[in-house]
Amino acid sequence: MKQKKVITLAIILAVFISSIGYLFFQYSKISNLKDIYFTIDKDSTIEQIALELEKKSVVKSESYLRYYAKAAGFKNNVKSGNYILKPEMKFNDVLTKFQSGKSDFYIITVPEGYTLNQIASKLEKNGLVKKNSFIRSNLEDIDTEAFISHKKDVFYDLEGYLLPDTYYIPMNSTEESIIKLMFNNFKSVFSEKDILRARELGLSINEITTIASLIEKEAANDKERSRIAGVIYNRIKKGMVLQIDAAVIYANTKGEKNLDKVYYNHLKVESKYNTYLNKGLPPGPIASPGKASIEAALYPEVNDYLYYVAAKNGHVFSKTYEEHVVNVKKYIK
Repeated sequence: MKQKKVITLAIILAVFISSIGYLFFQYSKISNLKDIYFTIDKDSTIEQIALELEKKSVVKSESYLRYYAKAAGFKNNVKSGNYILKPEMKFNDVLTKFQSGKSDFYIITVPEGYTLNQIASKLEKNGLVKKNSFIRSNLEDIDTEAFISHKKDVFYDLEGYLLPDTYYIPMNSTEESIIKLMFNNFKSVFSEKDILRARELGLSINEITTIASLIEKEAANDKERSRIAGVIYNRIKKGMVLQIDAAVIYANTKGEKNLDKVYYNHLKVESKYNTYLNKGLPPGPIASPGKASIEAALYPEVNDYLYYVAAKNGHVFSKTYEEHVVNVKKYIK
C-alpha cells in the first residue's frame, strides 16, 4: 500500500513537472503572428519593456518575461534601438537582441507637402537610397494594376504618389521595396467610394492628386483646404488660369527648394507647371498631398470664390477681382 502511494505521488509529481515544462515552453516565446516593429528608448528597463510588450499583446505575461530574464541571468543592460521581433521568437533570442544595440529598421517620417526631391534627400541622408536614382524611378515598374495612368510632361514620375506618413523601413531595404511601401500606402487612401467620386467629378486619380497637391502647398490650415479646392474648381470651370504660386515655384525649382517670394521673372518661366501662363491643371502633382488634402480635392466646398490672398492666420477669400485688389493692398505689405 505504501509503495502504491509512492508511485502515485511520483506520477503526480511527473505530471506537475511536465505541466510546468509545457507552460515554460509555451510562455518563454513571444506570441505575435507577424513581425513586430519595436523601439526601445534610452535608459529603458526590462520591467518597462516587458510591460510595453504585454500591452502590445506580444507576450502573454509581462511578469513571465521578467522572471525569465532574471532566471536566465540577463542583466538590465538593454540598449536603445529599433528591433524587429519575428513570430514566436524565444525569450532568449529576444533578450539577446535587446542587448545587442543593433537596430533592424529606420523610422522615417515624410511630412505632408514634401516634394519627391525632399523625400529622396531624407532617405539618402539615412543611407537608404541614392537620391538621383530614386527620383528617376519609373512608376510603371511598380504600378502593375495601372492605378495611375501614364502622365506626360511631368518632371518626375513618382511626384505626389508617395504618401506622407511615418514609415518603418527595414535595414538593407531596396530602393524598389521602399517605393512600393510608400506607393501602396498612397493607394490605400483611395477607397472604391473615392474612386467612384473621382469619376463623378469627371477626373482621374492623377488629376485628383494634382489638385490635392496644390491644396497641400497652398492651405495654411485644415479649415481652408476644401475652400481652396472650391476656388480651384471654380477657376477651371470659368476657363481662368489658376495663378497658384506654389505651382510656379515648382516650375522654377523642380521641388528641390522653396522660394520665400515669387517674383515677376518667376512668372515668365516656360513650363507646363506655370499656372500663370497655362490654363487648367499642371501635368502632375507638385508635392505629396496628405489624406486631408485628397479628401478636400474629392469634396470641394461649394462657393463662389475666385481669389484668395495670404493674411496673418490663413487666407482671405474674395468673389470678384475688385474685392481681391482691396485685400491684396490690405494684407500684402
